[in-house]
Amino acid sequence: MKKILVKLLIVLVNIASIPVSLSQNKPGYKNYNQRDFDTNKTADQVYNLWKTGDNWFSKSKDSISYFVDDRNYKGIVNYGVTFRSKNFRNFNFVEYLSMCFLKVEISTCIYNPKDNRITIEGYVTGNNNWGSNEFIHTKKQQDYVHIYLGEKTDTIKACYLGKIVNRDSVEVKWNNKEIDAFTVLDKFPAFYFKTYAYSKIKLAVRHPFKIIGKITAKTWLAFGSGSNYSEIFDLGSMIYNPNKKKVKKSAERKETNCKPLITNNRLVSDIEKEKARKGEVNYYTYTKNAENYIFARQYAKAKEEYNTLSQNYPVVFARDIHNAIRCAILSRDLKTAFEWSKKLALKGVELPYFNAKIFTSMRKNPEWKNFSTKYDSICKEAQGHWNLRLLKEVDDLLEEDQADYGLENRKNPKVLYETTERVTGKLINLLKKEGYPSEEKIGCYVVNDTTLLSFPDFNVLMLHAEQQKTKNLDTLKELLDQSSNALEYDRQRDFNNDTGYNSCFHIYKGNLYILKSYERNDVEIRKLRFKFSNPNGFIMDYNNFVIEAYNPRNHRETDDYYEKNYNLIMKLTDDWEFYEK
Repeated sequence: MKKILVKLLIVLVNIASIPVSLSQNKPGYKNYNQRDFDTNKTADQVYNLWKTGDNWFSKSKDSISYFVDDRNYKGIVNYGVTFRSKNFRNFNFVEYLSMCFLKVEISTCIYNPKDNRITIEGYVTGNNNWGSNEFIHTKKQQDYVHIYLGEKTDTIKACYLGKIVNRDSVEVKWNNKEIDAFTVLDKFPAFYFKTYAYSKIKLAVRHPFKIIGKITAKTWLAFGSGSNYSEIFDLGSMIYNPNKKKVKKSAERKETNCKPLITNNRLVSDIEKEKARKGEVNYYTYTKNAENYIFARQYAKAKEEYNTLSQNYPVVFARDIHNAIRCAILSRDLKTAFEWSKKLALKGVELPYFNAKIFTSMRKNPEWKNFSTKYDSICKEAQGHWNLRLLKEVDDLLEEDQADYGLENRKNPKVLYETTERVTGKLINLLKKEGYPSEEKIGCYVVNDTTLLSFPDFNVLMLHAEQQKTKNLDTLKELLDQSSNALEYDRQRDFNNDTGYNSCFHIYKGNLYILKSYERNDVEIRKLRFKFSNPNGFIMDYNNFVIEAYNPRNHRETDDYYEKNYNLIMKLTDDWEFYEK
């Protein structure tokens, strides 16, 4: 009985499959598969769909959707557009732009030569979690993939400024003239469809699609979604000119992730070119290598990197000396630790700095007595060469700044702007007259005797100038660039340059998260984990990360946001409010 049932089931399955097979093999009909589409794919990673109302810089007075080759888009600030607060509140225009990828899978494609109609079915996968941070959590909007089948018409598409700020509170200028949302920043090659078949599906993972339309020798099939590279296929060539030379198939992407194009107003391509130009070894090559060894707890190798740094650069920043001493101690090379420690004396760091626990082995060493006597003498001599007038004027400027910025008596935005404008002017005059207040000129900043600060308190003066966009900001930046090139000002690692906006890493409720659209980077994860497990007090460059404040009264919305948009990497700490300490 069992054998009869099995045979009957097989027969029924075969009969059920006959209509499908017949429908795909009707006399005169032609079938095409994924390989046919792949070999007729055109303009890979070129076009971006600007659909009216979906993209801020496609703001236009017409209702046509365009596929635009906007690869040469520079970024608003790079076109020379400037922003200035009208109400004296801090305003910084920061642009981040990423592009994601669509993946089109063809399951069936049937072409009827009698009426030139084609039926295409398959799946589209897309990703719109594109990289940049979102500080304002808004309700998630559903994005769509728009599918067009028709003959394209080439054109030129204007890139308008768009409505990107509240003009009641922010002044927007270009070439020193106020501009509006319809100011044209650039023009790009584009195309659109006049007559076409159209379908719209949700942007999701393997969402099914179906489109039916007529085919000519010039027909294209285009899949587009804002901030995603369009997938475009030359169906006219596939059907009417199958012997046409095929394009080389691009490397298959494992997943529909995204790639950044603009970060903090800078083109990523320019950043990469700059890195290539700076391929030569410089000061920060050694410090970066050393810190990477420290993250891996390979202290002997880190020590050697710092030793090489010292051989090539006679003046080393105090934070790097601070780290080098620790690496020498942890690799049991006290002789080198003592040699590095003398360099701190030249910065005016006083002997109580060595009361920290990490220096116990040095203090117990017979060399300590002789070292401490010489150290104190060198330190006093270094302090005797300080530019006390420069030190006093810097302290006075900081006091003038904090008199209005202090939390207890913080002034209104207009007063803060006027204060910053005034203080920045004085700072510029001081830099021109006395030079940058480097560690050699005014010493280092140490708190509680043993804690070396990585940056001096007066750095807040530069931060406020940047935030307030003072009229003389460009002059200040030029002076700071000169000081940075002379290795007096540690601009590359200055927190003033670290906005955190572009970080894919977030810390929330003591947990480390990464945006789902980013691949896991174990090196960066190791750095952030080290921040919360640093018993030896190294001063490190942890790169960008964002700390999300925890609101116990209304945390569910934020919890849901992280669950939907981020992957949990690990628990860093149980202290959810460490950032307030």
